[in-house]
Amino acid sequence: MKPRLIVTVVLAFTLSLGACKKKPPEDVLPSPLPAGEAGEVTAVRAEVPQHVQDMATNFGRVFFDFDSADLTDPGRDALRDNAGIMGTYADVKVEIQGHADDRGTTEYNLALGQRRADAVYKYLVAQGVAPGRLTAVSFGEERPLDRSNTEIAWAQNRRAEFRITWASSNVQGTTE
Repeated sequence: MKPRLIVTVVLAFTLSLGACKKKPPEDVLPSPLPAGEAGEVTAVRAEVPQHVQDMATNFGRVFFDFDSADLTDPGRDALRDNAGIMGTYADVKVEIQGHADDRGTTEYNLALGQRRADAVYKYLVAQGVAPGRLTAVSFGEERPLDRSNTEIAWAQNRRAEFRITWASSNVQGTTE
């Protein structure tokens, strides 16, 4: 009888954790906006400081070659621009999100996404961005920009992008 009670208690606890999931923030700032969607987030943008809107709009994604976490020349150019923007806005923090295409195992792609995020992190720090303003995470293959199985789609999915937050608010913006 005791093992059943333990299983029941563990199951009830597990289910209660799922019911207590934190609600995602409603005022996420997607940017740059796809054409035709600007009106859909007008209310959200009204709460976001103008400098954060500008930063989210101008922050560039960084793309990588197949099976590589090495920064390309265009990637370095985008990151130099991003570091310059961060230098202008001292209250802004950035989460660097590493991504991979869907070729390879989930574990491999998570590790590759992390290496990509870490490469971006190191480059931004070398450009003078304070390490405390940056975090690096990996989403591996879980958040593709393009779900097709073409070389063009895979190239779009091999990237690092950025989620922007600012000190005066818990609201978060993103370039996603």
